[in-house]
Amino acid sequence: MKFQLTINTNDQDYLDYNKFWMLRSHYGKKQMTTFRIVIAVIIGAIILISLYGGNFTLDSFIGIIPMAILLTLFEVLLSPLFVLFLRSHLKSLKKKGKIGYSPSSVIEFYEDVFIETTPDNKTEQKYSAIERISVVDNKVVYIHVNNIMSYILPFSCFESKEQYNEFFEFIKTKCLNIDIY
Repeated sequence: MKFQLTINTNDQDYLDYNKFWMLRSHYGKKQMTTFRIVIAVIIGAIILISLYGGNFTLDSFIGIIPMAILLTLFEVLLSPLFVLFLRSHLKSLKKKGKIGYSPSSVIEFYEDVFIETTPDNKTEQKYSAIERISVVDNKVVYIHVNNIMSYILPFSCFESKEQYNEFFEFIKTKCLNIDIY
């Protein structure tokens, strides 16, 4: 065994992961950009139809002002609204007892596999299953197995900065797609 990490994850870690995934990660940025473009195209089409239907009169130009304001507000407030919605959704899941993470786990890293053991299950993954690794502000490492599932490794699970550096050098040999934020 190369490394054994005891991981304690809390609600804030999970919220931070979800915010990172949607707003900064390789996966979420594409979706957010696509969503913004689609909404802009739809509202832009409505604006053009309004202008064309109004024969480009002063009244038709005044009529598109609310839509232009709506589009601007949407573009500016999308990220904060997403975070607000996400917090609400996570509270709802917690009330139902269906949190999307295990509060405590142990991950053991070997040469060919890594194994996560939680109170409920044991998962073994080959390194070839890793799609991408994200290192965020040297505070947390996300090991993405697919575009939805990731292992959250907060800096606190490492005994020292040296162990973190050794782990980082080790994991770089297992995955070519490493993003540093």
